[in-house]
Amino acid sequence: MLYRFAIPALLLVAACEVPDNPVRTSNSGATQISIQNGRNCLNNRCFDLNTSRGSVQLTGKNPARIPSGINYSDGFVTQDEFNRMFAAANSAYASGVGRR
Repeated sequence: MLYRFAIPALLLVAACEVPDNPVRTSNSGATQISIQNGRNCLNNRCFDLNTSRGSVQLTGKNPARIPSGINYSDGFVTQDEFNRMFAAANSAYASGVGRR
């Protein structure tokens, strides 16, 4: 009886996994994450990048500026830079909340 509920729940959890962006190792040995306009994910943390507006955004939140000092012109960022971009997007107000 329990398997009737367990199997659909496991399938739902498996469906929530998102593919990570490709990564490479730099000459200095640092991990770099490929980044492009649109959806970017690493370790199940995703944000949308809009290079023309210079912003990052999480679903359901307002866009936030890309933190200063992050150079993504070659299409790659370090893991620390990716985390800073995600943190900036995560700290933005939810859509419909904030100053009026």
